[in-house]
Amino acid sequence: MAHDVVIKNGNVIDGSGSPAFQADVAIDGDKITAIGKDLGGGKKEIDAKGHVVAPGFVDSHTHMDAFVVQYPNGNPVVNYGVTSIVIGDCGASCAPVPPKPEPRKVLVEYLRRVLDKYVDDKDWRWNTFGEYLSYLEGKIAINCLPLMPHSPVRLTVMGEAAYQRAANPEELNAMKAMVREGMELGAIGFSTSPRGGPAIHAGTPSTFAEHDEIIALANVAAEYKGCFQFNGFQMVLQPESGVPEMLTKIKTLQIGNEFRVRPGAKAAGMESIKYMEEAQKRGQDIYGVVIPYQHIRRFNLDDCFLFNGLPTWESIKNSSDLKAKLGDKETRRKTEQERIACQGKLEFPEWHGWDRVVFEHLEKPELKKLEQKNMAEVARLTEKQPVDAFFDIWIEDNFNSQILYHGLANAHPELLAEMIKSDTSLIGTDVGAHLDRFFWHGAPTKILGYWRREKNLMSLEAAVHKITGYPAKKLRLNRGLVREGLPADITIFDADKIDDLVSKKLPNSVDAQEVQRHPPGMKAVLVNGSTVVEDGQCLDVFPGKVRRQQLCIN
Repeated sequence: MAHDVVIKNGNVIDGSGSPAFQADVAIDGDKITAIGKDLGGGKKEIDAKGHVVAPGFVDSHTHMDAFVVQYPNGNPVVNYGVTSIVIGDCGASCAPVPPKPEPRKVLVEYLRRVLDKYVDDKDWRWNTFGEYLSYLEGKIAINCLPLMPHSPVRLTVMGEAAYQRAANPEELNAMKAMVREGMELGAIGFSTSPRGGPAIHAGTPSTFAEHDEIIALANVAAEYKGCFQFNGFQMVLQPESGVPEMLTKIKTLQIGNEFRVRPGAKAAGMESIKYMEEAQKRGQDIYGVVIPYQHIRRFNLDDCFLFNGLPTWESIKNSSDLKAKLGDKETRRKTEQERIACQGKLEFPEWHGWDRVVFEHLEKPELKKLEQKNMAEVARLTEKQPVDAFFDIWIEDNFNSQILYHGLANAHPELLAEMIKSDTSLIGTDVGAHLDRFFWHGAPTKILGYWRREKNLMSLEAAVHKITGYPAKKLRLNRGLVREGLPADITIFDADKIDDLVSKKLPNSVDAQEVQRHPPGMKAVLVNGSTVVEDGQCLDVFPGKVRRQQLCIN
């Protein structure tokens, strides 16, 4: 009798880190039923000759809570091979929904701030966390691993007081009951943004919580073997924040977001790895989420973060004759010296050279030939010093240029490589948030293409393990491996062609066009035995699961 699906002639990399091997893979229903040779025919057959057959990729950090409602196929990560995503991160999600109008409004405004303006509660067909999970069931193509989010829980229980004060004992008990109910309904853990984390979360409901509240709620999730996710990873190196002590009292897997090297804090990269390694030796199960990209920031005259704080720039930036002042060689020389020396109260306290600066868009037609070139290249073409080439072009373009700076974070590639390789890191994308500047939805293929193939950072087997079996084991998933009896989440790709595309040329935003973009080298993606992507097309089948009881080892 024919199998439902047979993937033939593939190079199986099973996600464990073990060497690749040639085999066919048979699927019946939603499970892998056989791996080997001569497995017989299938009702559907996929020829994987010349391709890797791997477990579906796991995205350890997203904000796709509302995105999966708008894009139920799982774009923009399913097209890059992702079959399972964590949602509800950073204490932010669209469920539960506070019953009172004012707290509901606060939640929507918060989500628009930390996710993006696309968030609209008119799209919400649920109120409780359970109703949200029930709404998603049968309507999405990828697996969602939901966290119970602190801020909506706080707003639902405390109303306006959630963003004014600490909880009283009765309120804390009500929140514990809500987290417990969420875990029983299918959450995989609890998430929060503590006070002192990223500025974009400042003043949001979870930042009003005392650490004892966070500990109590996280340990409710721990009773169900659920994880704890927190924002503001840099605070693990700041004892005065109280976060390191707080983490020692949370008895479960801990995942910190924003494990990245910030400007002016180069030493923090290796210090963070050392902190986590030592904590793990003490029995504290802690990891940091790495987005495997150098962060890029756009800027222009209205938001000139690269120069803000330099004494010379501050003295002239509001001048009516700015063109004349920037045309002066002495002004340029002083600005250049201050930038290199990082003098003043700088918005951006590092300088890595003009090759990090790129004119993304130039208004004048005669300057178009210089678009997408960095200033070191432009300097060679124009036979000028980079500082002179930059200011000459900017002035000639009447300050209408759109400019990129490569290295807002993770500016040191050798450090980023160490963070990616480290057993203390999990790979995430942050997809669904900051749509005008976070274009990292190709993170798994960035690992497989740029870091593995171009930089030789790790073997193909190790790269696949990093984005499949490794995070799956930490999150206690019943998938992440190509093994008989496990759910058939499978990604089929050409290891020589796979590429993330995202960093080649930035889109204006992650819009409807961008989410549909398919990378080269991705042949097919299967979720729970159903083909959801094939030959550059998303198929309208929706086999994704949304509950811990279905997705995790019980």
